[in-house]
Amino acid sequence: MRFRYALKILSLSILGVLLVSAFMPSTSTTNPKPVMTSYNPSPANNFHAPLSSMAIVALTNATPNIQSLASSSSQSSVASNLKTIRQNALRFIIDDTYFPQSETTIAVDPNNPSHVVGGFNDGKYFYCLFLPSDCGSSFSVSLSGFTTSVDGGATVAKSSDIPNINTTDPILTSWGDPSVAASIDGNFYYASLAISPGGSFFGGGIMIAKSNSNLFDPNISCTTTISSPLVNPCWKDVFVNGTNIFPNFNFEDKDRIAVDRDQTSPYYGAVYVGWDHFYPPGLSQSYLSRCDSNLVHCTMVSGGDHPVVSGSDPFVGWTTPVVDKNGDVYLTWCNFGTFTTFGPVSCRISSSPPGGAGFSPPVDILSYMGSGTTLPTDTVIIGWATEQFRTSPGIVSLVADLSSKSSNLYFTTTVCTLGHYYRFSWLNARVAMDNPGNCGQSAVLLSQSRDGGQSWSSPTTLSRPVVNDQSFVTVDSQTGTLYDVYYTTQYDPFNHRIDVVASTSNNLGKTFSQQRVTTVSNEPDSDPNIYDYIVRNGFGGSFTVPQYGDYFEATALSGTLWVLFTGNYAVEAGTFQTDPFLAVFRQAS
Repeated sequence: MRFRYALKILSLSILGVLLVSAFMPSTSTTNPKPVMTSYNPSPANNFHAPLSSMAIVALTNATPNIQSLASSSSQSSVASNLKTIRQNALRFIIDDTYFPQSETTIAVDPNNPSHVVGGFNDGKYFYCLFLPSDCGSSFSVSLSGFTTSVDGGATVAKSSDIPNINTTDPILTSWGDPSVAASIDGNFYYASLAISPGGSFFGGGIMIAKSNSNLFDPNISCTTTISSPLVNPCWKDVFVNGTNIFPNFNFEDKDRIAVDRDQTSPYYGAVYVGWDHFYPPGLSQSYLSRCDSNLVHCTMVSGGDHPVVSGSDPFVGWTTPVVDKNGDVYLTWCNFGTFTTFGPVSCRISSSPPGGAGFSPPVDILSYMGSGTTLPTDTVIIGWATEQFRTSPGIVSLVADLSSKSSNLYFTTTVCTLGHYYRFSWLNARVAMDNPGNCGQSAVLLSQSRDGGQSWSSPTTLSRPVVNDQSFVTVDSQTGTLYDVYYTTQYDPFNHRIDVVASTSNNLGKTFSQQRVTTVSNEPDSDPNIYDYIVRNGFGGSFTVPQYGDYFEATALSGTLWVLFTGNYAVEAGTFQTDPFLAVFRQAS
């Protein structure tokens, strides 16, 4: 089976090795100095990379007890030595557990910006199976969590999980990879994977849920309960594509969503969902479905019985749809190498009139990693040498300017530019002979098109020469202001702790300024869920790589930018935990 199927698992293995390395003191000839901005308890702030309290537990061969950490008495005593990090973001979730959430997505109703909806992968689904007493009222029946605000993001109104879906038999679990968008009638769409609890081999596919007015009614609970996992009074879901038949040899992944907002379009209000379709013997394609505004009928426009937009590209990743102000549909993806190599990587786009009935031949946006590419020396990112949180190769983002300022398209991705470490021979043999190892420095790239995706500018580097990851691009639909948001280590002298920044352009991408979204750098290793509790006394490494996920997202409207990202800024169970955080910025007039 081709390595693409196992890419996530292999990435976790690589980063697990990084954790062991990170737990060792600095090998510098000078004594490491404490990081004064660190919010980890001493002596963890004396190590390079600086360690969390869980890492100290590992070094001292102590045996952690997650139950005691969760108890009120233990929490009080441990938390007395810690402080909640005061910074300009809201913990955007109502959750009384210490379990992690990640892979955040966000949307705002353009007709009522006080209504904000976020989505996230809810890790409680896994942990509650083993520690049900620690989940209480927040027990999760699915991986697809949502959260809301009725005051533009100043406070949290509700949060829970969307319901699972009954495909006649079996029931499929809402399995994360969330993508949310506002509908044209004041409601919201939520796209998600749908997988059998026994694994995709027993059935899986893509689902979309649509909210109703109950979502913002303070008198109605929007909780999906254990006793009724298929019902939520605020969401109604449909199965878009896939199979519930055993055995299932296909796998659907990385769904993204877009809505037609052109009132003159024959498909006004339609919602598109694109995703990566994996099939034997390890190949993948770009699939796309269009559903009417009420999710009564969904039809495939790429894949299934229709020609696949990605054509002959065999190793497609990050299929992303976008609809412009004229209702025209764009689909972008990156094609990765061959059966034995990661490169070359070619990021491409295809366009269609409204409805997605006639896509053009693919056009190259940019390419990298190999002779003849746009950036031959840049490579994919499969892990980090300086900090430890999950990432994914070839993350891309595409946006269309819906404002009156332009009809531009903007595309962003992140590439490794320097420092390839941990080049293990066993990994090369099992994955790819040109495996670049773990990256030490990366760049956020932006390209733009002014002619409907037919031609693209040379990529511009927006980031500074440090670790940068998970870039996402959005445009203010009223002002035309362009934002590219991403994680960066530029504020940490160890090139380890991460922040969120926004590269902003008010002149259609000609020039950019940078704004720091977070006011305090974040320690990815502070969440004790990354400690391996399975092995007795642990092994000083990670059972689950810090789940910052594969992406985070932002949206902008009328001079306001909403960024929903993953961070460890709040104390739960006595130490800092992984949660979705919402930062809201308003540009000066």
